[in-house]
Amino acid sequence: MYRGYRAEGKPHMAALKETLAIVLSSPPFLYLAEPVQDGIRRPLTQHELATRLSYFLWGAAPDAPLRALADRGELAKPEVLLAETNRLLDDPRSRGFLRPFFQQWLVLDRLDFFKFSRKLFPDFDDGTEVAARKEISETLAHLFQTNASLIDLLKADYVIVNNVLANYYGIPGVEGDAFRKVQLPKDSPRGGLIGMAGILAMGGNGEHTSPVERGAWVLRKLLNDPPPPAPPNVPQLNRLAEKVLSPRERVQAHQEEPQCASCHRKIDPVGFGLENFDAVGRWRTEDHYQAVNAQGKPIPKAFKTWDIDPAGVLHKGPAFRNFFELRDILADRQEPFARGFSSALAQYALGRPCGFTDEPLLDSMLQRARGKQFAVREFVHALVASKEFHSK
Repeated sequence: MYRGYRAEGKPHMAALKETLAIVLSSPPFLYLAEPVQDGIRRPLTQHELATRLSYFLWGAAPDAPLRALADRGELAKPEVLLAETNRLLDDPRSRGFLRPFFQQWLVLDRLDFFKFSRKLFPDFDDGTEVAARKEISETLAHLFQTNASLIDLLKADYVIVNNVLANYYGIPGVEGDAFRKVQLPKDSPRGGLIGMAGILAMGGNGEHTSPVERGAWVLRKLLNDPPPPAPPNVPQLNRLAEKVLSPRERVQAHQEEPQCASCHRKIDPVGFGLENFDAVGRWRTEDHYQAVNAQGKPIPKAFKTWDIDPAGVLHKGPAFRNFFELRDILADRQEPFARGFSSALAQYALGRPCGFTDEPLLDSMLQRARGKQFAVREFVHALVASKEFHSK
């Protein structure tokens, strides 16, 4: 291209700019090219396998050792592939996988949807909000660094925090900005995803909690049982803003609509079980509500305070009296949680949604991880060893 532009009489810099513009905007430069003919699946070449593995676990091109193994045709050997997968996960560049994958899987971008009220929650300042976001990624990084069990995300006797977040959670004796593993007392509500302020903060609007949002998130991400999309023309909960109602009363009024009741039977009990956490993830035993008019201004004397009632009954499941019993119930649902994680991991690695033809792949990932107490790297090893990962 450059020589062609020069032959046309363009000066060196103009020809160079034109050439670079074409290179930088071309699909083979922007995307991973794994061409197939007539839609027929084919095995990846050794270099394509190196590229897929590297972009999966680093979000970057393969390094010299990985390319050298591909040159020698050794990368596809099971023992070599296992060792290389561990090497890539051990490398700091694995953050290029951890951050985007967990952002996608847990839908963490919801934290950017709204601003938290500093007036209502002065303790949840900028430093605490940053620490709450980082706790999620640091906890997940800890799991992969130590090859801990995925089930620690359902319930754990430890947290990964720094001094800012430890102070926010009321955990004494933690000094310094560095995130580290801290053991929890037996009666702590922390430990696991649903004890994290960052996760809990997504289930609201920055001022008030939303049992519906929280319940739906748990169904999708922890129980692998997503509720169906809301039907059209469903009345919104904010139509009740001028009424002095607790969240439970507000949602019960919402369920008077027949098209709402069927989904909310599954969603709401879980959400109410998390009501001991306020909109910024602090533990509480009571809540209050100030009714506002259409202009968003407080209505005089329209104020109510009530004790939190977290008790409920899961749809077609057991009853629970408090958050701790709900957490234990969720922690027992290891298989659906692990399957949902497997599906999200395969989707991220293969760059496409999982379908019914991928069920054998998910079965194999679960079987391998189950045999190692759901150690997180076993999911990755099973996926990387699969024919789906080795073919296009």
